[in-house]
Amino acid sequence: MKRTSFFTCTALSVLSCALAADPLSVSSLANLSVSFTSVSSVNQIPASPVPAQVSFEPGNAFVLSVPETIQQHHWLVSNGSVVVKEQPIALLQGAGIHHFQMQFAAAEESFDLAESRYQHNKPLHKKGTIGAEMWSQISEQYFAAKLKFEHMHHFMELLQPAPAQQGMVLLAPKAGVLRYDVATTQVMEGEPLLSLIPLEDIRLQLQLPLMIAAEVQAVQLANCQLPIEHKAQLAVGGFVQAWSAAIPDECGLTLGQQLQATPLRSLNALQLPKQSVYSWGTGSRVLRHQGEQLLPTEVLIVGVSGDSYLVQPEPALEHSEVLSESVAAAKGMLLGLGGE
Repeated sequence: MKRTSFFTCTALSVLSCALAADPLSVSSLANLSVSFTSVSSVNQIPASPVPAQVSFEPGNAFVLSVPETIQQHHWLVSNGSVVVKEQPIALLQGAGIHHFQMQFAAAEESFDLAESRYQHNKPLHKKGTIGAEMWSQISEQYFAAKLKFEHMHHFMELLQPAPAQQGMVLLAPKAGVLRYDVATTQVMEGEPLLSLIPLEDIRLQLQLPLMIAAEVQAVQLANCQLPIEHKAQLAVGGFVQAWSAAIPDECGLTLGQQLQATPLRSLNALQLPKQSVYSWGTGSRVLRHQGEQLLPTEVLIVGVSGDSYLVQPEPALEHSEVLSESVAAAKGMLLGLGGE
C-alpha cells in the first residue's frame, strides 16, 4: 500500500498531502485493538435546559362562584386532587347555606311570576294593546328574574342534603384537578369557591430562548418527552413562551411543579463517537469501514450530544460504521508514522 511520508509534506503542501491520503486496510491494524461503531441518524438535538412549570393556560379553568355567602365549608378532598364529575368535594354549613335555600325558593317563585306575566303580555304587546315602556319593564323584570334563578339553580343542582351535619354536600360540577384557597374561611357572595382544571389542559409552560425557539418542536423531561403544541408569536426579554401538549400520567408531574426541561431542536444529522473524529488539514474526518478497507471520509460537525458528535448528513456514512478505537494510531499510519 502506498504511503506518503509526513516529513516530505512542507508547510505549503500539508493540505495537498492530506487530500491525497489513501485508504487503510483493516489488516494493517492487526497489531492494534480495533472496534467499530455504527453511525446513527438523529432528527433532534438537545439544547441547554430551561426553567419550566406544570401549569394551565389562563381561561381554561372552570371557576365556581357562590350565589350566597358561605360561612363554613369543610373540604372532603385534598387540594390538587383529581376528581370526577358529581364527586362529593365539600360540606357547606352555617346560616348562609340555610339562607341560600330560602333565597333559592324565593328566586324560583319570583321567576315563575315574572315568566307568567311575560307570557301573558307577549301577545298583547304584538297587538299593540300595551305600550313599549310597559313591555320594556315586563321584559327586564322577566330576564332579570330568569338570570338570578338560573344562577342559583345551577349551584343548587350541585348540592345534596346532609341533615346529620346540618348542611349541604357540594358535588364537583365537572371532572378535573381541584384547586381552592386553603386559607379562606368564609366565602362572600359572588366570590370564587373553587376552580377545576381539566386534565387535558394541564401542560408544561416554558420560556424558549429566541435564538432557538423556531427550531424547538419537543421538550425532554426526566421521565418522558412532550411535543410543543404552540408558541407565542412575540418575544419578551429575549424569550418566547411555549406550551407543551397535555401531560400524560407517566410523566409523573404535579400541577404547580417547577422543574428543568431540555428543549429539543429539530436537526437532521448523523451521530458518531467523538473518538472516531480526527483532524485532517483544516477539516475533520472519520475512517469509514467498507469491506476490508477503512476509507477516510470528510465530516462537518454541527453539534455535540454527550460523548458523540453530530455531523452533517453524508450519504456515504449513512447505514455504515466507523472506526472508534485506535483512531489516533490509524491517523499516524495515514501520515506515514507507522502507527506506533
